[in-house]
Amino acid sequence: CQIGKLIGTYFNEFKIVDITEKPDFIISNGKQNIGLEHELILDNKLKAEEGFYENICEKVETKLNEDSSLPNFLINLYLKDNLTFKIKEKNNLIEKFTELVKEFVLTGKLIPNDYVKNAYKMKHSQKNVNVNFGAYMQQQITKDLILEYIAKKEKKSSSYRQNTGLSQWLVLVIGGNGKSSFEVNSLFNIDLISDFDKIFLYEDFDNNHYELK
Repeated sequence: CQIGKLIGTYFNEFKIVDITEKPDFIISNGKQNIGLEHELILDNKLKAEEGFYENICEKVETKLNEDSSLPNFLINLYLKDNLTFKIKEKNNLIEKFTELVKEFVLTGKLIPNDYVKNAYKMKHSQKNVNVNFGAYMQQQITKDLILEYIAKKEKKSSSYRQNTGLSQWLVLVIGGNGKSSFEVNSLFNIDLISDFDKIFLYEDFDNNHYELK
């Protein structure tokens, strides 16, 4: 979806003609084929936290869908700040969150707990449980982080070229809607020597792209 959005906005003469592994895509404008590698830049620690609680909510949603006594609903759970998590506690948390959500749906009351500070419920066509991490400041992307991610892919660029016999583009994607994502705060110049023919930085949510090489 991210690459489709980028191409549709900025390179609409191209289309995705193949999804491969090395590199991720082959794009073409009918005259030229290009290998394109996609790399997402995230704060891995924060992404792990987001994914942990998002998965818990998915499991809770599955369990509550089995309960025919509950009406359909959409509930947003606002988590408390500075939470930590341990994988071994996951099953216990699924049970706690299930009890919490069920009680809130039936009574509108939030059970005292260590994880959720607030919840909001609305009518919906199905049973849906979402997690919200509250307000946050998005981190600013830095030159060093960009160079770090380019270096990771640089090691593989020659194999991409060998596999396809094509010119190669690298697209670094930032700008999601979670606190694990990054944004461009100000423009900066980066001097790059790379085997990739072109390198782009793409802000997904704001739909901005920057040609780094």
